[in-house]
Amino acid sequence: MSDVSSHSPASETNQTTRCSDYSGCHGYHTAGSGATTREATEDECCGDVSSTEVTSERSHRTSTSDLVTAAKSIRGVASRGRFGSNSDASRLPSVETNMSDSDVVQKRRKLTDTGFSEEDEQMPYMSVMWSGGRLGVAYYSVESREISMMLDATETDDMELLRKVCQQVAPCCVVVSSKQDERVISILKQIAVGSSDEPNRSKDFIQFLPSIDFSLDICKRRLLMLSLPSIPQGLSDCERTLYISSLVPFENVSMVRAVGGLLKLLDKKRAGVELEDVDIQVPVLSLRTFSLNDLLIVDDISYSPLQLFQREAHPSVYKAGMGNSGKEGLSLYGILNRCKSQIGSKMLRLWFMRPLRHLERLTARQDAIAFFMNPRHVDTVSTLQTCLKHIRNTSKILIRMTQAQASVADWQALYKTVYNATYVGEICRSQTASVPIFQQIGHMFTEDLQKITNLIGNIVDFDESAIANRFVVKPNVDPQLDEKKRKYNGLPDFMTKIAREELEKLSDDVQECSVIYMPQLGYMLAVPLTKPLKQKADYTMPGLEFMFFSNETLYYKSAKTRSLDEMLGDTQCDVNDHETQIMHRLQDTILEHCQGLVDVTQYMAELDCLIALAVCAREGNYCRPQLTTDSIINITAGRHPLQELCCSPFVPNDTRSGGGGSSRMKLLSGPNTSGKSIYLKQVAVIVFMAHIGSYVPAEAAVIGLTDRIFTRIRTLESVSVGLSTFMIDLNQVCAAVQNATANSLVILDEFGKGTHPADGEALLCACLRHWLTTHSNACPHVFVSTHFHGALSHLPKSPLLSSQTMEVMQDGSELVFLYQLIDGSTNYSYACKIAANEGLPADIVKRGTQVSELLMTNQSVCKMDTANTATQYEKSKKIIEQFMSLDLDKDDLQVFLKDVIAVNSPEA
Repeated sequence: MSDVSSHSPASETNQTTRCSDYSGCHGYHTAGSGATTREATEDECCGDVSSTEVTSERSHRTSTSDLVTAAKSIRGVASRGRFGSNSDASRLPSVETNMSDSDVVQKRRKLTDTGFSEEDEQMPYMSVMWSGGRLGVAYYSVESREISMMLDATETDDMELLRKVCQQVAPCCVVVSSKQDERVISILKQIAVGSSDEPNRSKDFIQFLPSIDFSLDICKRRLLMLSLPSIPQGLSDCERTLYISSLVPFENVSMVRAVGGLLKLLDKKRAGVELEDVDIQVPVLSLRTFSLNDLLIVDDISYSPLQLFQREAHPSVYKAGMGNSGKEGLSLYGILNRCKSQIGSKMLRLWFMRPLRHLERLTARQDAIAFFMNPRHVDTVSTLQTCLKHIRNTSKILIRMTQAQASVADWQALYKTVYNATYVGEICRSQTASVPIFQQIGHMFTEDLQKITNLIGNIVDFDESAIANRFVVKPNVDPQLDEKKRKYNGLPDFMTKIAREELEKLSDDVQECSVIYMPQLGYMLAVPLTKPLKQKADYTMPGLEFMFFSNETLYYKSAKTRSLDEMLGDTQCDVNDHETQIMHRLQDTILEHCQGLVDVTQYMAELDCLIALAVCAREGNYCRPQLTTDSIINITAGRHPLQELCCSPFVPNDTRSGGGGSSRMKLLSGPNTSGKSIYLKQVAVIVFMAHIGSYVPAEAAVIGLTDRIFTRIRTLESVSVGLSTFMIDLNQVCAAVQNATANSLVILDEFGKGTHPADGEALLCACLRHWLTTHSNACPHVFVSTHFHGALSHLPKSPLLSSQTMEVMQDGSELVFLYQLIDGSTNYSYACKIAANEGLPADIVKRGTQVSELLMTNQSVCKMDTANTATQYEKSKKIIEQFMSLDLDKDDLQVFLKDVIAVNSPEA
């Protein structure tokens, strides 16, 4: 919009006057990409906030004074005494851009950063159906807008599979039928309490729906009526049924019923669209299936002691209690997360939550890491990382497009994503190495993605869109739109010319006039209220129709302004409406390929994770582990990836378990602080890293595919659990005894110390004997550290069992910890010497040493005599004698107590 002033030829000077601050403003804005538009005023562009709201349906809902203020945005002004050309017309914002059409494929152009930020991750909704011994599960991700379905699986009464699913999915709530088996409800309640500090969380965690909502026929109909963006338009009911059937295996009855119940819950909860109109349904972009057969199961309670994740609270007291205000602390995820994109970081976290035991997929990840670690490919890695920085979560953008809520930032983020993804695809196709991820990306990036990239780049004018805060189309896209814009851009000159002509027709009392445009009212002639005009009885002028008066200005309609209304109409609104129509057509084209865009995002996230793992492996000097289906764990010079960052030098240790005659149960003994716990965690962490496809901190490693990792390292106490410390320890060990197989890894760190030593030692030996005798053919890999030095004598001799200890040297009265694992055992814990090294008072340490020696030689422990023992004995004896002779009826108690105090005083 513009404001142009010119003057009649009554003077020799020609000059254009306008607000200097207003010269670079649009004046006319569109709020988002919807229907509502706003006419910006001159005052607003100069810093004022007054504005007029006008709808695109041309409904007039503003006061006259508001419209007058808004009308200042487009005007042509003529004044007597001066005449000039429209010099300000060149200052109108141009829709031209520096990006040519060929730049999309020939040149990588950095777009303006718009501050686009990812939304906080939300927990999924899950549905469970257990019927006829078959378990069906489905969950909906609010973030990706996808429904994931687990194929029917046989579930036993212990509900172990259900526990695994809940652990992997981590839902915010679970919906079940009101007639669901009570065993399922009981397990879900346990999961709800165990995963939260709120004792009553099960009320919100478990949602019940009528059993009719889980009936097979109704659930099938809900699935068949599901609206997916990927469904081709114009399909008949039969064709639509066939298409949905290709996505959903309807023979999995429990799964179908679970999905149907989930869809009902989503309609009830309106997940993600709570604030939208009731007509807007919860969006679902795609349907996928998932399975737990190829996953390594790690108990929730094991993630914290192994430091796989370590969330640190925000240092600010105000932000410390906010949900996602913290940051990742010193953890395995923290050091491996070198991802350049947020979706890459979320994908890596998902890999941590769902470690694989699928040999082919893990080998594919290792092949990619090996490629990225090669020094010859440093430039390729750097280029890929540069592209991955601009990858965003397209699922959220596509959802906003389906709801006609995509902002300029969304369009920029989508273009950056597809443009950089296309560039990544070209790099991957150009590689000759047979890396699976390159081949997958090469097949995925088809001409459709290139088409979307070209369409967005050739149509959307991002520079002008950022200025106007709305969708703006580039020139030469639509001839009709270009003509409308040309007409609109020429309005200031034309209106100035009309203002000069109108001024010549007015009386000499009028020294200046303006032709202005106001939405809804059209073009009008504005005449400042001068003193001669104020003296008139009315404001009528020959040939003009008086409209209204506002802000010391008179507004008229003339024959010229009426002809402008008929000839030009509402030009700016026409431009906006035309661009909105182009935007909707572009959105429809993009949404036809939404599934491909979602897949592109997933592949970019996976590529980001692989490069991050390769960077860490190169910096940490990690090795590629050899994965095998044999039950074996052989690690040469293994290191703890976190501990080696905190202390230098770090002493590596070997691990041999299973295969080649090596024992499968290691009983570790040794002094405190000798490194036993670090070694146990080291073994578990290396095995875990191998199952996410990462390289491991060792010189060499052979890792057999593991089905579960059990730990009893640190007790995580909680008031909501209602169990003692020792009971929590027993639950962890019980889970290992009942569920561990020959392919499992069990880590027990000082189990049994929470109760009487004899009872604790007996329970520990009983558990180990169980694996050595009862289940000797399926003995898991067991690593145990203990201070029960007699435990080894209580266990049967077996080739499955070996004892090891941490080497310690004694230099006089000093202990030197070598942190080196050796075969053998020790009967000394050196607790008193370690306590002295930690600063415990010498007299306490001395007494502890005396008691320890007496107990080890089976002697009775006598009380400790001191120099004041005899004196204190005499004082105590005197007090007792006085008390025995005290007559409570006659003697004064206060006098007696004063005597007792006097006897015990230091001066006595």
